[in-house]
Amino acid sequence: MTITRIAGAGVALRDVTAGYPGHRVFENLTLNIPGGVFTGIIGGNGSGKSTLLKTIAGLIKPSNGEVLVGGEPPEEARSFLGYMPQVSNVDWRFPITVRELVEMGRYQFSWRSRLGRLLRTREDQMAIERAMELMDVLDLRDRQIHELSGGQRKRALIARALARQPRILLLDEPSAALDAISDDQLFDVLCDLTELGTSVIMTTHDLSTVLEHYAEVICINAAEGGIIAQGDPSSVLTEDVLRRTYGRELAIVSRGDVHNGSSDGHDHHTLRLGDELQLHMEDHEHQEGHRHGPTP
Repeated sequence: MTITRIAGAGVALRDVTAGYPGHRVFENLTLNIPGGVFTGIIGGNGSGKSTLLKTIAGLIKPSNGEVLVGGEPPEEARSFLGYMPQVSNVDWRFPITVRELVEMGRYQFSWRSRLGRLLRTREDQMAIERAMELMDVLDLRDRQIHELSGGQRKRALIARALARQPRILLLDEPSAALDAISDDQLFDVLCDLTELGTSVIMTTHDLSTVLEHYAEVICINAAEGGIIAQGDPSSVLTEDVLRRTYGRELAIVSRGDVHNGSSDGHDHHTLRLGDELQLHMEDHEHQEGHRHGPTP
């Protein structure tokens, strides 16, 4: 399917202080994310990954500082910004079909801009169909969202974000709960989008994909002051940076062959970064964002 080349949007945060009532996550955070590249945000539980995405998307308003998306405040950038929350933050009991969910990605252009007239243009229809086809949910368009599997829910949410035809795409843990085929399909789509100029910024716990797919990586740990490191994954992901990023969730286990299994009775992911660094990542629930209530 043909996708139109666009101009990706960069992101700039200047001295941003943001968080939730009674819980400040970031203080005086300054960050620049280049436009038109595939950027991954990595960090442990409660590190601030979801909070950072919500701040960029305008869902969290900073108490101090400035956020610019494509040179504009988030509320002015929503016409070219797509956002996918974590699946657990969505009320899947809501009685709508997959198509109706994906159509929500066009609300900014259709319903609001026409003062409530429930009429969609041919451009809207084509964008909705294209997004569902890209994420392989076209055959599910008449299904109720509560009937979907975890992977199907992910793909439907990504399709909703893609329906906006965004210059910048924000994805919160999009590959979690996807099977291997769907995961490969997702990265193929995202890589195609970045080649055509879209800025893709996504949070992930899967370090095994970082070197393969991301042009830029941001290592984040709010407890350590915010941004630990940023840049090319092959040069940024050093042992020191990863220890500061993940803290107790990470253990360096080898600098030789990859070791499988664990001797302490806990489940781990064994990861290999390049030819040198192997890591154990403990399996855990992705709880950041869950405790702050559902996303509408």
